[in-house]
Amino acid sequence: MAPVKADPAATMGDEVGIAPACADCWQILIVDDDPDVHLTTEFALGNEIVLNRSLNFLHAYSAAEAEEVLTKFNDIAVILLDVVMESDDAGLRLVRTIREKLDLSAPRIILRTGHPGYAPEHDIIRDYDIDDYRTKSELSRVRLFTSVATALRAFDRLRQLIEANHRLERITRDLEVLNIDYLEQREAALSAAQAKSRFLASVSHELRTPLNAIVGFSELSLRALNEGRPVPPAYIEDVLEAGRRLTVLVDDILDFSQLDSRKRQLLAEPVNIQELIDYQQELYLGEATRLGLKLVVKSGDRDHVCVLDRSSLSKVLGHVISNGLRYSPRGETVSVDWSYGDHTLSISVHDHGPGIPKSIKENLDEPFSIGQEVLTKDASGLGLGLTICRHLMAMMGGRISIKDREGGGTRVILLLPDLAN
Repeated sequence: MAPVKADPAATMGDEVGIAPACADCWQILIVDDDPDVHLTTEFALGNEIVLNRSLNFLHAYSAAEAEEVLTKFNDIAVILLDVVMESDDAGLRLVRTIREKLDLSAPRIILRTGHPGYAPEHDIIRDYDIDDYRTKSELSRVRLFTSVATALRAFDRLRQLIEANHRLERITRDLEVLNIDYLEQREAALSAAQAKSRFLASVSHELRTPLNAIVGFSELSLRALNEGRPVPPAYIEDVLEAGRRLTVLVDDILDFSQLDSRKRQLLAEPVNIQELIDYQQELYLGEATRLGLKLVVKSGDRDHVCVLDRSSLSKVLGHVISNGLRYSPRGETVSVDWSYGDHTLSISVHDHGPGIPKSIKENLDEPFSIGQEVLTKDASGLGLGLTICRHLMAMMGGRISIKDREGGGTRVILLLPDLAN
């Protein structure tokens, strides 16, 4: 509905929802069904300055129009509101609409009425959220300015309080998030510390076992020599086996300490894949024979060359073959085969062990949580092998896949990009 205008020239630009541009003015909404009230109010206050800001006026000629304006503009500071308009209580019902329906608590409301008998001042001040209540006859220019200036100061303080409350709420939410993050990190740190303590205890035990064997069999051998008896070959074999086991443990710890890519540099070079795999077979063939196992390598293209880090791939393949031999029962076969396609090298190691539990597969990035006792009671180790393999493969741009085989055992697949491509 278009608003009624007393003087189109004087009120040009003051239609409902349209306000003259004034970015740094106090917005004053005049709500009255008498056009002359709009003119006299704007004339009385038009040149006033409050808190270093001038006044800008919006106009509505009914409660419905006022609600429309309040919906469009969110920076209205003061509302000069007539009580009696399209109905005797239109202004009072608009106060409820402003505070409850529109949920506007900041704008200050000054009620004006030409019929004080319709709305007794005592009841209005008590029952409605308004700042002042005046009859139009008593509102001289000075009193009108006093009421508006007081309301603007109240609005400014209230707005500052609301903004401060919003900042406080944001800070509170941020603190709650930080507290949750802290608690999660604290819990993770405690779990890591406990896991690391268990790991260090395992390190101590695993290192002490071969060391005790070396010291013990060395003492027995020395006693035999002092007594003029021959040293049983089994003593020497046990010392050698303990020394080898100790070497593996120390190598695992050193490798793990260098997993940070800043400490370990990759050296890409042309590598004959079949020769590298054959060399690993030679290294572990004696171990396989001692354990009563067969280590079989299925030959591929003997002339195929890939550009990759020979040392890292040899270490990963060695770990995987060693694990396959360690956990496979006597009489079984551990096999290695490889293929190349789509610029990707694939090396598979098959064993007939008990398989790798899901808990280990899911925790390859958490070495301190991997316990080898879940695999077999007879096996020993620190649980670092698979973690080292996982990190080395990632550093080379590849990945490691662990799958259970039908009929038992595990298939570990190493997938690496050919850096030449």
